[in-house]
Amino acid sequence: MAKTRKLPKRIGGMKIPKKLRKRGGQVYAFLENPLVSSIVAAALLAAADSLSKKPKVKKAKQAAADTAEAAQSNVVDFATILAVAAREGAKAIKNR
Repeated sequence: MAKTRKLPKRIGGMKIPKKLRKRGGQVYAFLENPLVSSIVAAALLAAADSLSKKPKVKKAKQAAADTAEAAQSNVVDFATILAVAAREGAKAIKNR
């Protein structure tokens, strides 16, 4: 009979209780089956797809896109300011 696996004491920095670690080994062994892992992956993708179609998620996505666009334009403006300042500084040093 094969030895059952145990989960590590910490996963992602969080401590896992001993009872859960012992039972988790059985679940881990079950999930190692390629058919089961494919089914779980398909279920997770379906859940993510259904969540992404909810109105609140779409609104949050649009707000994040708007924020990213505004931040990008600010970065471009800041980079332009720094470039002009460096160029003017170099001119001042050169003309001394």
